[in-house]
Amino acid sequence: MALRQLISGAATALVAAAGLVTIAAPASAAVTRAQIVSVAQTELNNASRNYGAGPQGQWGVCNYYTGYFRTWKPATSACPTTDGVRWRESDWCADFAKYVWKNAGVTYANIAEGSGGVLTGVASSFKDYGTTYGTWHTRSSGYTPQPGDAVVFDWEGDGVINHVGIVSSANASTVYTIEGNSGSPSMTRARSYTRSSASIVGYSAPVGVGSTPTQPPAPGKYWVDTFAAAAGYSTPGGTRTGTLNAGTNYVYCKVWGPIVQVSGAYNHWWLRTDLDSGSPWQNQYVSAYYLSRWGNDEAKDNSGVVIPDC
Repeated sequence: MALRQLISGAATALVAAAGLVTIAAPASAAVTRAQIVSVAQTELNNASRNYGAGPQGQWGVCNYYTGYFRTWKPATSACPTTDGVRWRESDWCADFAKYVWKNAGVTYANIAEGSGGVLTGVASSFKDYGTTYGTWHTRSSGYTPQPGDAVVFDWEGDGVINHVGIVSSANASTVYTIEGNSGSPSMTRARSYTRSSASIVGYSAPVGVGSTPTQPPAPGKYWVDTFAAAAGYSTPGGTRTGTLNAGTNYVYCKVWGPIVQVSGAYNHWWLRTDLDSGSPWQNQYVSAYYLSRWGNDEAKDNSGVVIPDC
């Protein structure tokens, strides 16, 4: 069952995007938690790039870590170049945390967001990582945070994750962190919180720490609600083969492909599924744009679990 294309007067634009990539788990040695904290501490001590440059702009503040990952973000005259990286303007806590995990060698942290990587420049992607790979722990579960974990926050208590940091240590009452884009002025800072703080949503542990890196969950069916009949394609944005009806449908996995956009709503993710009609109808692709419950460039099932990469 695949997602369908909306034909109701609104124009759907398909624009070429990054090529599709099949991701395999790296066969590297397992990283240690001490290595993750060491990378974070090194960045905290690096005076040449542990701060935001220039005034707060439309997208955030100039910083090294966004420039490292996302060269398409705006670079104003206030953005310097450090260690060969042109700084870019954005909120940057997630870019900092991703940099730490990637450069410590955390499994799946090195996959680019445009090539199927779960981690992006959005803080909530660190919860997505945990739910995708089975390492997510809510604060209320009583989990004891470990060095190297990602801790995510909801400052307003409105259910929206808006900050992430790296756990440096914890005891029975307090969790200590190193965070990018923290405070005013925007800097990399060492922080501490009571473990019972309502602002802490939970923790994602890095995959493979202290052991052989694990594989993603086995393929299965993920149930989703779609708001209209969607066109199915042989490949993302390729030859049309049939239709997925509106309603509750199952999908198998996701890939990054051509954007589907109507006004301000858009999605690059495509979902592999079985169509309700057409030929062939099995293992076809529909755009995640038609998911009822989620927003731009999100691809989750009805329970909020990130649909795994194909």
